[in-house]
Amino acid sequence: MVALAYPITVVGVGPGSEEYLLPVAREAVLAAEVLVGGRNALALFDSLGKEQRLIGRDLDGILEYIDDARQAKRLAVLLSGDPGFYSLLPRLRQRFGAGGISVVPGISSLQLACARLGIKWDDLSITSVHGRGLDGLADIAGAERAAVLTEPKYPPAAVCRYLLEQGSWFRQAWVLTDLGLPGEAIAYGSLEVIAGQQGVPFERGNSILILLGDEPEPGQLPVGKTPSGTVGNTIEGAVSASEDLGAYLGVVTPGLPDKLFVQGTAAMSQEEARALTLCKARLKRGMVVYEIGAGTGSWTVEAARLVAPGTVWAVEKNPAAAALVRANLLKFGIPNVRLVEGDAPDACRGWPPADCLLIGGSGGRLREILGLAGGRLRPGGRVVITAVTPDTFSGAWQVLQEGPWEDQDTVMMSLARVASRGNAQIWSGENPVFILSARLSGGICEIEGSPDGA
Repeated sequence: MVALAYPITVVGVGPGSEEYLLPVAREAVLAAEVLVGGRNALALFDSLGKEQRLIGRDLDGILEYIDDARQAKRLAVLLSGDPGFYSLLPRLRQRFGAGGISVVPGISSLQLACARLGIKWDDLSITSVHGRGLDGLADIAGAERAAVLTEPKYPPAAVCRYLLEQGSWFRQAWVLTDLGLPGEAIAYGSLEVIAGQQGVPFERGNSILILLGDEPEPGQLPVGKTPSGTVGNTIEGAVSASEDLGAYLGVVTPGLPDKLFVQGTAAMSQEEARALTLCKARLKRGMVVYEIGAGTGSWTVEAARLVAPGTVWAVEKNPAAAALVRANLLKFGIPNVRLVEGDAPDACRGWPPADCLLIGGSGGRLREILGLAGGRLRPGGRVVITAVTPDTFSGAWQVLQEGPWEDQDTVMMSLARVASRGNAQIWSGENPVFILSARLSGGICEIEGSPDGA
């Protein structure tokens, strides 16, 4: 090995802000002539006017550059967080040997995340999906407390969806993004809630996800203040179920309270509208039911309870909404549902003949859905469609006047609830819901769009 003119100094720069940069790290940077690092790390020291080299995708090329530059110049490699925590340090050590480098520690994302939450981290099971995929989550299987470093391909919401599918039981999920930076965001929810969210920080890849098996302590929300004095954000408009299922386990009528369901950003019909919709479906035990546009899974759960031991075949194209469906099926202990992610009617191919078709969302493809999914209905099978706009209603009503449908019926349901306004109690109206229904005449429907041989 060629003798080093200068050692390579590996510097942990923390989360990327001046306030979390250790004095010893700053001294190491000042002593260097060349700085090698990621874009954010190098930006911390732009004002020094030193020679810089950006670490990109070509790691072998960067290692070659470092090997050449170290012969004549003092060189510092800047790594985010702490060099010993999921960083480039192992590659540097492998290439240049333990004697060829010196390491300056930094504050890791895990340390800062746990400090924000006011919790200890010495008993956390830690893993990363960077370059490992979701299989890396096997490292935290069975853990009571865990931390996951996410990446753009597998952001926090995707990780939570995967954990739910694996039957994970974590009660708290904290998403911490851009810690220590001006855009810092911190959000809290159950696995089900985080899995159903979209946007920042839930789909921001470079985040840290803290998972805890115990319930949050009183007063823990919202989380602690950042150095700039701003308070971390909790999830707006997304809540876990707020009422215990015990009192409703033996209830057989439709229209379970909305607060029993895990909810997110996906639309969910109100319990009264859900009750009337399912009444119009005339469900019986042992039926096979198709549900198009499962949303949060409230229809799915209720229909499955009503037709058991029959089966509900549900389709949902939004992965976040599909995660909520799975969460609610798990919560209610529903075994007789087959959920498919995809676009209807294509995702419905190969399904068995059905007795009822529930359509909560058609994506503008109602005619196709009635042609393919409706084409699988048994004689006398019913279709029930909900719409919230006059245009959608008009289009659905027109389609039901065509083909082999009979006993067409529709109602417009308008709800009002008592709400407080100052010292007074007033009626607060909800958006009207159109509920359309019809029955298939004759035998199995053979219209344009139905699969061959159906």
